[in-house]
Amino acid sequence: MRREERLTRRADFGAVYQGGKSVADRYLVLYYLPQPITGTKLGISVSRKVAGSVGRNRLKRLVREAWRAQSQQVSPGYHMVVIIRVAARDAEYAQIANSLAKLTKKAGLWNG
Repeated sequence: MRREERLTRRADFGAVYQGGKSVADRYLVLYYLPQPITGTKLGISVSRKVAGSVGRNRLKRLVREAWRAQSQQVSPGYHMVVIIRVAARDAEYAQIANSLAKLTKKAGLWNG
C-alpha cells in the first residue's frame, strides 16, 4: 500500500475508533468512518497478545494483500481500521481474505 492509502497517525486511528462504526467476525474487527476524501485509507492494528513480532507481521502482510486484492470493490471515501484478533493467528490467507470481504459487505461498503 502506498503511503497515501494508509492511516499512520495515532489521531487518525483514534478518530475512527471514537466516531466510526464497527463490524466483527471471528478473525477481524473492522472500524470505518466516512471522510471527505477521494480514496479509502486503511490502518491495521494487531496486539502483542496475538503473536510475537514475526507472527504479527505475517498477519499484517496477509491483511494488506487481502485489501490490495479487493480494494477496488470497496466504496471510496472512508477511513478504515482493521484489528486482527487472536483467532487469526493460525488462519490462512483465504480465511483472512474472506473475512475482510464479508466485513466490508456487512458494513455496506462493498461495490462489487
